[in-house]
Amino acid sequence: MDVMEGYVSPELVDLCARRLGLQDEESVRCHFGIDLRWFYVPYVGPEGKQFSQGHLLGTYSDNVTSRPLRGARTIADLDRYSWPDPSWWDASSIASFRGKYPNHAVVVHCGWIAPFCTACDAFGIEEALMNVAGAPQLFAAFVERQNEFYVELLRRTCAAGEGLADICYLGDDCAAQQTLMMSPDSWRRFLKGPLRRQVEVAHQHGMFALLHSCGAVREVLPDFIDVGVDGLLTFQTSAAGMDAASIARDFGGKIAFHGGVDCQQLLTYGSQEEVRKEVRRNIDLFSECGGYIVANSHVIENIKPENMVAMLEEAGVRRSERCSSA
Repeated sequence: MDVMEGYVSPELVDLCARRLGLQDEESVRCHFGIDLRWFYVPYVGPEGKQFSQGHLLGTYSDNVTSRPLRGARTIADLDRYSWPDPSWWDASSIASFRGKYPNHAVVVHCGWIAPFCTACDAFGIEEALMNVAGAPQLFAAFVERQNEFYVELLRRTCAAGEGLADICYLGDDCAAQQTLMMSPDSWRRFLKGPLRRQVEVAHQHGMFALLHSCGAVREVLPDFIDVGVDGLLTFQTSAAGMDAASIARDFGGKIAFHGGVDCQQLLTYGSQEEVRKEVRRNIDLFSECGGYIVANSHVIENIKPENMVAMLEEAGVRRSERCSSA
């Protein structure tokens, strides 16, 4: 059991302080028996760089930020682009982090440096998607260069974390609520190879590869499995084709699923009993094949803290029952 990407909201901390006397995020994690601890690799590069979080501003809205590659047409335009440097991140403190959590699974997270999402940041989402069809060589060249940087950062991070971290976080969002944002064939053409290289780095250093790719990704789930992805985060059951029953039936035991407790409706607007029922249902669906980590399906600010408590309590109850029966 976990909370999405390790995030414990201030509202959940406040509720647990009032009800249980807990004082901080870590005491909340310990009280509910959360299994994962997330190490976010610190940024140590120059101040003010556009890649201070590994990408631009992480928004699809042109009203929020400029697009440095808008209108780019040639490889020479990419040569003038300000690429980040892997040395701007320093994972050397992971040893002390592991020392704090010797009995938990440690996830190492380099930041959101996703090749496709970074292309959307750089070109603008409409232009990036137009380039997939209309300027494929330019799009492929951008993805290749961004992935070269990403893979080198992963190599450095995983080398520092070898024997200390258990899971390497990877990520790229290629889907919306109803379908992929490009055809499955286009995803395979441009993004499957880069993902394979990322996964190989994690495995070479003895870590599981946990991929953040939310939305309706069912059509490429077999490809995730083919390149060696060990777990999918987020398991967004409200997206088309991602219902827990058919996912457990068709993919259970082949790849782990992290999430599955909907935040778009259930955790935000549902009752505590409805949350508990969903947790029990998901656990039962995966009970014969394994590979399920109970967690909220995403991080949004208006999740009811009472519903997060219900999710974590119910997961803890079921775990205790399974341990007793074993």
